[in-house]
Amino acid sequence: MILLLSFSPLLVSCQDSVLMEETQYEGRKHILVKTNALDYYYDLQGGGFSRIIDREGNDWVAFKMEPWGQYPASAASSFRGLPNLVFQGEDDGAGHPGHDKCTSRVEGNSIVTESLNGLWQWTWEFYDDHVVLSIQKTDPSRSYWFLYEGIPGGKFDPQNSYYGSDNGGPKPGGHDYYKGDILWDNFQWMYTGSKHSQGTLFMVQEKADELVDMISFLGNTEAGLESADGMTVFGFGRGDGAKPLLQGSQKFIIGLYPERIENKDNHQELRDYIESEFLN
Repeated sequence: MILLLSFSPLLVSCQDSVLMEETQYEGRKHILVKTNALDYYYDLQGGGFSRIIDREGNDWVAFKMEPWGQYPASAASSFRGLPNLVFQGEDDGAGHPGHDKCTSRVEGNSIVTESLNGLWQWTWEFYDDHVVLSIQKTDPSRSYWFLYEGIPGGKFDPQNSYYGSDNGGPKPGGHDYYKGDILWDNFQWMYTGSKHSQGTLFMVQEKADELVDMISFLGNTEAGLESADGMTVFGFGRGDGAKPLLQGSQKFIIGLYPERIENKDNHQELRDYIESEFLN
């Protein structure tokens, strides 16, 4: 076990092709995890990703501290992150960058995070082309969700973005969260990308359920999709009225598929990849 007892820009883990080192972002302590496909910035006290950068230099999250907590303005800043697990209650913000609700440590090719009160624990395992999140311990009195709130391809541009899921795709990014246009459905996996970048970000819930999931795009002004900035709101286990629905142990996978999904054939290729690699 490698404990993060001090903070300095030094190497903390190097196994296979996964490299971890301490760094800072937005004035906060992070672990920078470098893989063949992506660079991940993990907020140690927040317990979530503040940046996910592809090989073209696009940041698919781009969390910022300011403006903080303003709706809808913070869709361009502090609302962003992944997995943004815990909403409201004593542990509100656990799993979300920018919050101080967790401690994290490196163990080999993994990062283990615990909430300060010990009620929550999860582990991220890093591989060349994907990351596995195992939710190991949860507060039995609270539900949670798994959210990607970020910018596909490094830019908020719904008109040139797309999404899809195990229910079909690709579809244009036209759902306007601010105006109440949210796609409610039940997904086991979903993806999003942009015409501006080559790859496609995918998210998988390993064990299927019958809970409500959602997809939409939130601009940072009252102009909605016409706003100059904003974010996606893609999530497992998020019901109407911002209600968390997930409970107990869960496992999720995220990764960057190296191609754009431009047609049904591309969609089928991605389906084959996800189902053979992660759901077999």
